[in-house]
Amino acid sequence: MMENRVFHSLRELPDLLDLAENVCRRADLPESTAFRAQVVLEELFVNIFKHAYQDGDGPAEITLEAAPEGIWLRVADQGPAFDPLNHKTPDLQKRFEQGVPGGAGLVLLRSMAQELRYSRLADKNILEMRINRV
Repeated sequence: MMENRVFHSLRELPDLLDLAENVCRRADLPESTAFRAQVVLEELFVNIFKHAYQDGDGPAEITLEAAPEGIWLRVADQGPAFDPLNHKTPDLQKRFEQGVPGGAGLVLLRSMAQELRYSRLADKNILEMRINRV
């Protein structure tokens, strides 16, 4: 089961989260897997519209494919090149103590997703990953 949609605004986040839940439900994946997929998608989606499009509108293409082992996610945007896998995982405790915001997204992504792959094709950032069935 595969779903592919293009979103154009951060206002569409609830629709994306509903889509992830519905794909998981139709594939008989546990709620815990759907929750992990939603957390990862929310973090990526917010960052796309906050950083890639600087709080503006722009296309974010999301592909969800359910499989027995979990759900595959593909997120593509047309923002400036950014490979989240090429950045060091931040020390969140240190950032918190110093009052520096941000950085939790990379920690969430790396702890909840498997088989992470990034590519830059045709001026698009493409991040692919699997969320294991849990």
